Amino acid sequence: MVILLDIDGVLVTTPVWRVVELEPDGFMKFNEKAAKNLARIIDETDASIVLTTSHRINYSLEEWKVLLNTRGIIPSSIEKVNDSSVLNHNQDRGREIEDWVSRGGYEKNYVIIDDDLSINELPAEIKSRFVQTMPMIGLDEDATVKALAILYDIE
Repeated sequence: MVILLDIDGVLVTTPVWRVVELEPDGFMKFNEKAAKNLARIIDETDASIVLTTSHRINYSLEEWKVLLNTRGIIPSSIEKVNDSSVLNHNQDRGREIEDWVSRGGYEKNYVIIDDDLSINELPAEIKSRFVQTMPMIGLDEDATVKALAILYDIE
């Protein structure tokens, strides 16, 4: 099982008009409830994470592992949606996810957890695996239940 994971609007829910609080490691503070909900999904499914967040380019996979683990999020593995070392501003997150699916993701049981509306433009078979969060709420209980239902293929 795989979680395609954004960070802003999923785990970081600070309103844009406020300064984001940083943790001692220099990365933004996660919403505690959202982090616990993500940890719950991983604990129940042994899911791995594929980072779709724009922040993915700023840290190595090992740094991401440490960053997530110190926040109580321990996936079976961590990858990035692609190997880009810079953001392509001509390609939205939805296209990056569609490319990941076409490169073999379609063979995996995955869920997309994100607040990016571009994902709504994807083909129905990908969009059906999308759990949209609200930017200032993040991964709440309802989104967690929906993500688990997708991973467990419950309608």
